[in-house]
Amino acid sequence: MKSKFFITIFILFALILLAFAGWFYALSKISSERKAILELRKTILRGEKNNINEKSLARLVDSVKKEREIVESVFLKENDLIRLIKGLESIGESSGVSLKISAISAEKNKTSKPAISFSAQGTFEQLFKYLYFLENLPYMITINKISFQNEEGAKESVPGNDKKIGLIPKWQALFSIQLESYEN
Repeated sequence: MKSKFFITIFILFALILLAFAGWFYALSKISSERKAILELRKTILRGEKNNINEKSLARLVDSVKKEREIVESVFLKENDLIRLIKGLESIGESSGVSLKISAISAEKNKTSKPAISFSAQGTFEQLFKYLYFLENLPYMITINKISFQNEEGAKESVPGNDKKIGLIPKWQALFSIQLESYEN
């Protein structure tokens, strides 16, 4: 009987030991799974932050796209000089002067900037208006020289305020400009 009692206690002790070992094994598995879950959560959070940063960067690039195009349109290349000449002619039409381009020098040196010489004819008011428009072109230009000359004997007829036709002297302006916003 004593042996049955000891066997029973031994079996109970073994079962308790087995239960503790199983419980310890289950806790260690749960702990390792928790660590894996925490690492996955950290990875997910990093991925979400990266997605947010990527979207924010994409929005930033889109928002500065227009500004970039505006800035790039200011800097002309050799092929874009026609755009400047059309701009000069366009402001000539807007101000009412007749424009004649006499020289364009676009050297291939990296340091040289294109220089354009031209003349404009019209009334003094029209020439002054042209000068104002020239200064406000969307390109960086340096006006090297301007000379206004009154054309002797040449007069232009313009209607006055009381519907009478008056004669206004014609003027000629000689311009020499240099394009500063130029890329070779």
